[in-house]
Amino acid sequence: MSERRTVMLRTRDPVVERRVTKVAERLGAQALQVVTDADDPASAAAIGLLIELELEGAVDVVRAWRAAHPKLTIVGYLATPEPELWKEAESAGADLVTNRGLADRELERLVDDSISGRKQARRIRIAPLQDFAGRLGHVGVLEETPVGPLALYHVGGKVCAIADACPHAGASLREGALEGDVLTCPRHGSQFRVTDGERLRGPADLAVASYSTVVEGGDVFLELPEV
Repeated sequence: MSERRTVMLRTRDPVVERRVTKVAERLGAQALQVVTDADDPASAAAIGLLIELELEGAVDVVRAWRAAHPKLTIVGYLATPEPELWKEAESAGADLVTNRGLADRELERLVDDSISGRKQARRIRIAPLQDFAGRLGHVGVLEETPVGPLALYHVGGKVCAIADACPHAGASLREGALEGDVLTCPRHGSQFRVTDGERLRGPADLAVASYSTVVEGGDVFLELPEV
């Protein structure tokens, strides 16, 4: 007898609970189980977990479920903007953190991708889009990501992300000069286009890795392909 599909939920919001109940039905899940602090994550056959991050101990629950289920789809949501809690939940292992209004839809999207085998992207929140208003060129660095440090640029109305290491000799690109969308490596003069990482001039032989960004709900997200 096959294990039944179960959607896990930890929230105090009855509206979110009703929405996720419908998500579970559409996904063919036979149960919607509410997670408590006493639950043993290793004992559950789950396809997804949605958790309200403002609840006490929520990040610890994310961490425990991620450790027990490395491939489980975990989505956290916030009713009010709390950037530090957002980052903490991502670091604990949430596949995605979003706002209350999108929580059930994002859970359904990611779980459906996982069930179908479609390749999905992992999203990491960068900052509100309004933070980049009036700022052009190099606008910051993401020091810790699954693919290493990334340099951020605001060019042509779009936030661009590239690896902060020249493929020629590893120099940090954040210190390089930017003219338009062309970045020059500060060590040996290789040039790259920050919008797509394309190599424009050596001595580097390769393009620099670039990563997609998307804007949703007023926030800018980095999209990293699943490995």
